Amino acid sequence: MLVLFALALTGCNNENISVYRIPKENNQVSLQTGSGNLAPPPPSNPASWTKPDGWTEKALSEMRLGSFQVAGTNDETADVSVTAFPGDAGGVESNVNRWRGQVHQPTLEGDQLAQSWQEETVDGVPTIIVDVQTPDGTEKASAILGAVMRTADRTWFVKMTGPPDLLKTQKDNFLRFVRSFHFPSTSDEEKPQQQEPPADQVKSTNDR
Repeated sequence: MLVLFALALTGCNNENISVYRIPKENNQVSLQTGSGNLAPPPPSNPASWTKPDGWTEKALSEMRLGSFQVAGTNDETADVSVTAFPGDAGGVESNVNRWRGQVHQPTLEGDQLAQSWQEETVDGVPTIIVDVQTPDGTEKASAILGAVMRTADRTWFVKMTGPPDLLKTQKDNFLRFVRSFHFPSTSDEEKPQQQEPPADQVKSTNDR
């Protein structure tokens, strides 16, 4: 399997655009949410995003399409992951409740659950934002900032986990990160690529 990861040039604000691309596969791999943890089939289209300043890229895994560490004070750190699964990946409700369970919050249903998240549209894609943390008095407090984005063929998840105070200071960065996502359409992929000029022709400085 050929995997190509392209890291774009650093912009004037030192934010990096990351592009994930992988060729289509014919074989379908079923999604298992239990202990199987089979890697999902790769997206047919790439997604791109802009990394906030101060976020450090980490090695990717079989499941992660993006992976970052965010440093806070007193050696505190937060983890950010980007994943994608085919179809509805079990549904928004079940995934949000799974996150809630990870911070010891009760399962919600219907209107109560819908009122617990924020709805947005990112690059034309319906998106929900989740902000949840452990109950007051929990011995080891933790929090989750999450986003669920449903494209035509799969569901994308962006998840930040870490100490509540650190996530509060990083919420604006997290939202900017989520809102920077771009999901090219098939027509974007089929656009002809710009041909390279002949070797003896001087390139424009814009090509750099």
